[in-house]
Amino acid sequence: MIKAVLFDMDGVLFDTERMYLDRLFGLMRERGYEMTREFFIGTLGVPVSACREMYFQTYGNDFPYEEVYHRLFDDVRIHVKQHGTPLKPGVMECFRALKARGLNMALATSAPRFAVDEFFLSQPELDRMFCGKVCGDEVTHGKPDPEIFQKAAKLTGFDPAECLGVEDSPSGLKAIRASGAYAVMIPDLLPYTDDLKPYADKVLKRIDELPQIIYGLNNNER
Repeated sequence: MIKAVLFDMDGVLFDTERMYLDRLFGLMRERGYEMTREFFIGTLGVPVSACREMYFQTYGNDFPYEEVYHRLFDDVRIHVKQHGTPLKPGVMECFRALKARGLNMALATSAPRFAVDEFFLSQPELDRMFCGKVCGDEVTHGKPDPEIFQKAAKLTGFDPAECLGVEDSPSGLKAIRASGAYAVMIPDLLPYTDDLKPYADKVLKRIDELPQIIYGLNNNER
């Protein structure tokens, strides 16, 4: 029985991954580096420490990771303050339906707390629907380790086995699977492939398909 839902943020709730991609391309070129779309996608959902190592391995140990990282977040935050945080299609419809069915929701994102707080400022209705949030700088081990989803499940008051997790990245799906929760993928920049089959119980096109999926799962258990 699904009693709570655990959501990733970027690419699932907010259409921010394209913002990061576009701005990061510019920041890299300004510093004389060329980044491929494939490399960027490979960093999605990866903890900051592991992401830093990926950049050093690809661009050398003198790559100015901290400078680029902070500039990227600053630029995206400025854009969000000016234009609001862009929601993925169907997010509010999904959350209202889940709330109406009495489900608890928690956030499980690799993004740091300061970015999460900034992004939700322009989405107060959505913000109020969460019973809690766990951010990437609040766990010892990031995705694909299950810690972040285990902590998010605890915030909902339910065991991970009673939760459904929603992700768009391989590392996130692996974290959901390892936590014991039911795993749903909603692809964003990264498409679903057969390699992800062991980690995804269900693949959806849009987030507003989720309430019906949960209704079906819970109905089958009665």
